[in-house]
Amino acid sequence: MTNRLHAIVPAGGRGQRFGGQIPKQYLEVAGRAVLSHVLRRLLHASPLTWIVVPIAQGDQRFQELPEASESRILTVDGGAERALSVLSGLAGLRAAGADPEDWVLVHDAARPLLTTTEIFALIEAIEAPDCPGVVLAVPAADTLKYVDHDLRLDDAADGVIGRTLSRDGIWHAMTPQAFRLEILEQAIAQALSAGSSVTDESSAVEALGVSPWLIRGRRSNIKLTYPEDIELVDAILRQRATQEA
Repeated sequence: MTNRLHAIVPAGGRGQRFGGQIPKQYLEVAGRAVLSHVLRRLLHASPLTWIVVPIAQGDQRFQELPEASESRILTVDGGAERALSVLSGLAGLRAAGADPEDWVLVHDAARPLLTTTEIFALIEAIEAPDCPGVVLAVPAADTLKYVDHDLRLDDAADGVIGRTLSRDGIWHAMTPQAFRLEILEQAIAQALSAGSSVTDESSAVEALGVSPWLIRGRRSNIKLTYPEDIELVDAILRQRATQEA
């Protein structure tokens, strides 16, 4: 690879859907903070030049992580939303001397089950000369239901099914997602300027007319979203630690 590879791990979120007083990226799982697991995997399993971590202003927890002192990790102020945090991370990479043509992996701070195999599958893809960008994803396995919010909802239910959707060709996007720095910067800035919702980095790049590639990841690479996810993530991390020991 002629261009360098960097990572951005947006970690400024408050985890409002998760609940609790501690942001989910700092919850302890399998003996470490969730974010610590993420950073360890990126540091030990990939040839990254810089890992930029956008954090909330006033965040006192990050410096308590063992990885905070790593020379390849930089912190910047995060934004009020993920896209702004990623933009801040990109600016941090430029300030550190990153080239506009360098590749950037963006990975969720609350997705600690990423594997080395998945990282190197992405790296192999971006080494192709015509790669427009790549997204880790898995094909939808469950039947999809559309919830019709216009239908009357009984207090005993969480939603009312409006119709069943076809899952043919439907994939669940994960992270990391990898794009060249300059393209990602342009895509997010343009989406924010247009008032578009940036649900992930790929959606912003797609709006430029680019069609990113998909790389099949592992279903275990889940994002901590709800409290019940903790038990599953903890069990998988502990099992992997036993296997790697």
